[in-house]
Amino acid sequence: MSPATIFGFVLASLYGFAFYVIFGRGWLRLVFYWLVSIGAFFLGHWVAGLLGLAIFNIGELRVVEGTVVSWLGLWTMRVWRRA
Repeated sequence: MSPATIFGFVLASLYGFAFYVIFGRGWLRLVFYWLVSIGAFFLGHWVAGLLGLAIFNIGELRVVEGTVVSWLGLWTMRVWRRA
């Protein structure tokens, strides 16, 4: 794995953990938020690469795009799970 990929996993894990600390109850939600955050982060990174977006890169990692999609994914799953 490249350092950019590892850094992406670390960022996405922190986002999932922060979301769990604010909104989570139970250990299963921690795992759920972690998986959603990682999946959404790398989805955002991949889509930004396809579209040629590069707002703020750290190496090959598209940080802003991954962060935005990660938080959107977490909020979407929270709203969907509460409905």
